[in-house]
Amino acid sequence: MAGSSPFTRQSFPDGTVLFREGDAADAAYMVESGVVEMVVRCVDGSERIIGTVGPGEMFGEMGLIDDRPRMATARVAMEAMLVRIPAAAFKAQLKTVNPIMTRVLVQLAKRLRALSHELTLTPRGD
Repeated sequence: MAGSSPFTRQSFPDGTVLFREGDAADAAYMVESGVVEMVVRCVDGSERIIGTVGPGEMFGEMGLIDDRPRMATARVAMEAMLVRIPAAAFKAQLKTVNPIMTRVLVQLAKRLRALSHELTLTPRGD
């Protein structure tokens, strides 16, 4: 299977920005090791970490599910080994899923985007 897989595996140091909020969604990522934080920019200009992703978890898939721009910035918080899954490969797999389940995924993505938007409007409380 070497050479035929569309997936690429790469190591990223702390602080690497993988994509930014508002970017077009061109891939999803699977974390093999390390930590990636998901960050949104609030209306007051501050940043808010809305989640962290660790080994065995995936991120960047929402924009591929609902064909919308990235809802958050993905930044490496602890050196990470990631597997990049290009949009075409991800969408090809999504087409093999029952259409009802695909609709469920799109609806969940829509709800998560709405919740994330609400977080950007709420003043940060420490």
